[in-house]
Amino acid sequence: MRGLLAQTVREQRRLGVRVPVTPTPPKRARGDKKDLPFGLSPREHEIALLVAEGKSNQQIAEQLYLSVRTVETHLSRVFAKIGVSSRVGVATAMNRSE
Repeated sequence: MRGLLAQTVREQRRLGVRVPVTPTPPKRARGDKKDLPFGLSPREHEIALLVAEGKSNQQIAEQLYLSVRTVETHLSRVFAKIGVSSRVGVATAMNRSE
């Protein structure tokens, strides 16, 4: 339910609808990445999970409100950190880490 609420709020903001500001959970300190596998940043982890679901770069860009080029940049960092050379390798690694 929380995910749907967040998505609705994002869509309303994107469309210019005034929505109440909801308190956000505190962010982790920059150096604290031990929770995420392979030393991925939160955005890289999010993109890697979407790749594991089989989404294309265009679909990921649309879902996260990013440019395709930004997704490609994050994905190249994911490849380097995980040590794979394909999307299949990312999906395999992400499925093993969960």
